[in-house]
Amino acid sequence: MSRIVAVIPARGGSKGMLRKNIRLLCGKPLLQYSIEAAHAATLVDEVYVSTDDKEIAEIAKNLDAQIIDRPDELAGDMISTFPVLRHAAKKINFPEIIVTLQPTSPLRTARHIDEAISLINDDVEAVVGVCAAHYYCWRISNGYGKPDFDARLPRQKIQQYVENGAVYVTRKSVIVHNDYKLGMGISSKGKVKLYKMEEKYSVDINNDFDWFVVESIIKSQAH
Repeated sequence: MSRIVAVIPARGGSKGMLRKNIRLLCGKPLLQYSIEAAHAATLVDEVYVSTDDKEIAEIAKNLDAQIIDRPDELAGDMISTFPVLRHAAKKINFPEIIVTLQPTSPLRTARHIDEAISLINDDVEAVVGVCAAHYYCWRISNGYGKPDFDARLPRQKIQQYVENGAVYVTRKSVIVHNDYKLGMGISSKGKVKLYKMEEKYSVDINNDFDWFVVESIIKSQAH
């Protein structure tokens, strides 16, 4: 059986929302939701939090997570998750599979983590959490709008998915040795499976409106 660890990247700084990772969401620090989900997942052996912040580290320790001290050069606003993940992977002894859980996805549950992990096999190097994209995507090219679709279909027939940030499952060997990354250490040449999640579990908190949506969902589930 592969040794599977969860890594939760949680830095202290946040330009969009001050101290977001430890801000109280329905009475609990935002970070706590991901730690609890990771502990509850039956396929996860250990839970780690990568952080540069003493207060975050203390909260994580009290929730039985192990701490990876993140160096200052990996704690800036412009640092992507991948180098943080690679640093964490090199600090953890003998994991074969790393599950990355961003704390900004508090609605993701232990069930989602286990189901995503179960999609990894000998032919799959990574699993990415996604939800259906019920809209048409455009991009700007040379100052003009250009569609990313060939034909306008009914919304129900759109076979496109958006990365929701809730869960990534990756082989450690890919994270440590791969030079062609798609975000979380995922190779642009390898085989990746999509783990499809419902929209209500896929909210990624980036601003106060997202926070309001998640808070409303959690309160509605409590009744």
